[in-house]
Amino acid sequence: MKFNVFICFALLFAFSNQSFAASEGREGDWEKRIVTGDLKATAGCKDKAKAEKHTIPGSYRFEKYTKIMCQHIAYGWGRDKVLDNGKLVCEACDGDYEGKEKFRCYMHDVEVQCKIVKRGF
Repeated sequence: MKFNVFICFALLFAFSNQSFAASEGREGDWEKRIVTGDLKATAGCKDKAKAEKHTIPGSYRFEKYTKIMCQHIAYGWGRDKVLDNGKLVCEACDGDYEGKEKFRCYMHDVEVQCKIVKRGF
C-alpha cells in the first residue's frame, strides 16, 4: 500500500514540472497593442468645473475607462500605460437648469498601450 502511494506521488511530481515549461525563461514576454478611442462622457449634466474635474487624467473615471478600453480587446488584456491623454471636450446640455449652463465632458482620442502575457510555448 505504501509503495503504491509512493509511486503515485512520484508520478505526480514528475509530470507536474511540465507545467513550468510554458513560463520557463519567458517571464518578460508581453504582447502589446496600442488602442485609440474616446472615453465615455460624464454621467448627467454638471457645472463645467465639476465635469472637467471628473474627466481629466488622474481622476478615478479616467483610470477606469482607460482600463476598460484594453479589456474590450479580449479577455486578459490590461492597461500598460497611457501614451496620449487626448483632448478634453465639453458639450453643453440641452434643457432648463434654472438659468445655469450645464455640461458633459469626455476625453477625445486617448491613446493607451495594452498588454497581455505572450501565449504559447
